[in-house]
Amino acid sequence: MGATVSRQSPGPRPAKGQQVVLPTDTVPYQGAPCQYHLIDVSVTLQHNMSFGFAQGRTMTSTNVESYYPILAQPYSDGFELTSFYRVPGAAQQQGMFSMAVNIPFQGIFTKMLGVPTHEHWQLQVEKSMMFVHTMRAGILSLSGSHGTQGDISDIQMKIAQHTQTGGRLLCIEMTGQAMSQGMGAAMQGISQGMGVDVFFQVPLHPNPKRYTYQAVNVGIGIRVQMGFPAGRIHVECDWLGQMGAFLQQGWRLVEIFLDQTQMHQGVSFNPQMAMNSVWFFEKETDRLNDPTPQYEGTVVEYYHKIKAGFGGAHAPPGWTPVLQEMGQRGWELACILETPDTRMTGMMTMKMKLLLFFQRRLVPH
Repeated sequence: MGATVSRQSPGPRPAKGQQVVLPTDTVPYQGAPCQYHLIDVSVTLQHNMSFGFAQGRTMTSTNVESYYPILAQPYSDGFELTSFYRVPGAAQQQGMFSMAVNIPFQGIFTKMLGVPTHEHWQLQVEKSMMFVHTMRAGILSLSGSHGTQGDISDIQMKIAQHTQTGGRLLCIEMTGQAMSQGMGAAMQGISQGMGVDVFFQVPLHPNPKRYTYQAVNVGIGIRVQMGFPAGRIHVECDWLGQMGAFLQQGWRLVEIFLDQTQMHQGVSFNPQMAMNSVWFFEKETDRLNDPTPQYEGTVVEYYHKIKAGFGGAHAPPGWTPVLQEMGQRGWELACILETPDTRMTGMMTMKMKLLLFFQRRLVPH
């Protein structure tokens, strides 16, 4: 099935009228600027018609791995992958009766300008599966707490294996692949297996540094406020405080992954829910006991526009100018996190709040 690939050159400044508040510097940043390189790919998601619960049956397949050689190419020019991100809200059916859908992804690469290095890296992708279990908590009743719990133990094992040889974690992305786990698993409340790709870069240079990773569970509160004609979703989390607490101890943020763990609290006019996010931080193993901060961080709110249309929804990634503006002042993207905060802006349009996490090297004054 066909798909497209395109490369972008970031524009010079944020687009006119774009309502994005960027941090300001009271003193010009003296560190190296960060250059971005973007690759857009359209991945085919194929829903396979099948009946029954045979274990191992592929329910949804993708051709995402066919693009990994393309994502490896910028490494020859000194760029490193920082995120392979599924553009939220966007999907296009290939035909009226087709079971295939085109899903846009974007590879985001960075390069620190003017910083000499002897390191050479190679991109490597590990395939993994994540499973979700249903659960209840407290007194068992219709109004009690209930939800799901994700299992990312296989992802964590792959990270531990790669760090033994100097590999570095880059990002984690759900591909859309789904695999049946059989009738027995379904009866036990275990979901179908969800495909997850774990991206690493492995060293080609001798005597590579070793890195240690820390996974931190951070709860996200969600409160739905009913209203007419449309309600509001309030997301509660101290994003910058969570990030800053670890940056101040010498860690560096790599990824924030939503592991599908959710807890719903009862039934009411203003329902509440809690989600779990897993924050992955990195530190040189030789500096593990050194709490000296190496990076400063910031979080930028970005409203992503989604427009429904015939056969799907369009949502072009419009954050390119934001990356360019931040890169000129040394800010390197750590990850993009979509939130449940969505608002209708028209009959066929809506906007979703995304959070762009940036960090940059501290420069002695």
